Formats: sequence, structure tokens, C-alpha cells
Amino acid sequence: MKKWKLYWPYYVLLVFVLAGIVGWFVLPAELVIRDGGDMPKLIGLLVPVAMAALGGSLAAREKTRWAGAAILVLAAVLEIMLFAWNL
Repeated sequence: MKKWKLYWPYYVLLVFVLAGIVGWFVLPAELVIRDGGDMPKLIGLLVPVAMAALGGSLAAREKTRWAGAAILVLAAVLEIMLFAWNL
């Protein structure tokens, strides 16, 4: 049970990396970001993955578990919005 508490954030990070790979092939070259603004695909796909990496590293520690989980939730919301606006 202790190992699951230690490694679960990295399994979530794996999902974000896979979503970024799928997004590379599915999404357009310029990603729409709120109110007509756009951003290059590489940067737009790496932002949620970087947030998930930060959140995963924080969530794996005992003292910062809730802060890391909150960052992981924010990264998930950002990833979902990114796909919803650009598909």
C-alpha cells in the first residue's frame, strides 16, 4: 500500500504525456486559447504536461500531497479545455 501512495501521481503524469502525444497528431497547428488568441501546438501541449509533472512531484511527498493533487486537477481541467476548444 505504501508504494501506491508514493507512485500514483506518476501514473497520472503518464496519462498527461499520452494525451499530449495524441494531441500532437489530432489537434491543429495553432491552438485556440480563449477569445481568439492562439498559441503554437508544442507550447500548448507541454504546459499541462509540465503542470502535471510539478503536481506529481509534489503529490508524491507526504507534506505537499494536497497541493500537488490540486495542481494535478488544474492541469486536467486545462487539458480538457484545450482539447474541447480545438477539436
